Amino acid sequence: MVRTGAYAYVNYGYESTFGGSAGSITNSFGQRTAVSSLTLNHNKMSLGKLGQVDPTSFAYGTQSGSLGINFVLGDTTSHHIFKSIYGAPSGSPNGTSSNPYIYGSNTEGAANKTLIGSSFTTEIGFNGETDYMVRTLKGCVANSLALTTTIGGTVDCTADIIYGKEDVPSNTSSHFSDDSTENSLPFTFAHGSLKLGSSASPSTPIAELQDVDLTFTQNSDLLYELGSQQSVAGIKRSLDITGRFRAAFKNDDAIDKLFTQLKGTSYAETIGGSPEFELFFTNGASSPKTIKIEGFGLGFNDHSVSGLEPVEPVFEEINWQIKRAKITAINA
Repeated sequence: MVRTGAYAYVNYGYESTFGGSAGSITNSFGQRTAVSSLTLNHNKMSLGKLGQVDPTSFAYGTQSGSLGINFVLGDTTSHHIFKSIYGAPSGSPNGTSSNPYIYGSNTEGAANKTLIGSSFTTEIGFNGETDYMVRTLKGCVANSLALTTTIGGTVDCTADIIYGKEDVPSNTSSHFSDDSTENSLPFTFAHGSLKLGSSASPSTPIAELQDVDLTFTQNSDLLYELGSQQSVAGIKRSLDITGRFRAAFKNDDAIDKLFTQLKGTSYAETIGGSPEFELFFTNGASSPKTIKIEGFGLGFNDHSVSGLEPVEPVFEEINWQIKRAKITAINA
């Protein structure tokens, strides 16, 4: 009989060395965690022979895997995923307002240059009808992390992960153990606000915001060496932070910013302010749990308008990119 996801779990834990021991694999990605895709590839090569058309043998190259994780951003544990982008938070944080978790920085060149300390092991367990299966995916690298929310929805996250080190799954029932603790409450669209920079700092939140997207892309790759089909390291390329938002079309402020990107006396590389972008989620309690994402160096890519027709609401949509980001999480 087919079994459902009720017989499965997924945890993760950060590694001290790439593909090495993760210590405790007890982190939860967030609420409603789902494995959207899981593929393992050994890059099979079919070898032919002169004088015939059918292959004579197969050879196998590098082991490579891809993993897709979907989850809802929670107010307590989900911020740990930002370590996969920026490394460990600065200092010795405890999640209080006076000592929050801080990932990233507004300083140019401060972003983590390697994946040392930010690769992780993912454990996926499934209790099948006739067998336990516990898969341990080592040397996992978050190639991209996307956050999105829209009217009436939760704050949904998608992590696209690559890995290149997995051994034969365990079939021992004692190894089947969901050790993660998920005690957070989900953030929804109602918990969020978006601000764009003024001359000094983000101004009033954008009104009648319909949806917003934010994506961190590391453009990472796996590194192999002679003598092993499994990856031995991960390498970072450029960190691209891009996004989009759609809101009521009220004035020409955003369009004006686009025109300042043309050469001339009013030229401005970015829209101005420090920070120039703030995406903020709070549960609204008297001692709130919050995640604040600040962006520095914000440039608009384009501006589009929809709804210019009878009795339809008119919205503007903007695609943008920031140079740097700083994430501050308070969960205590």
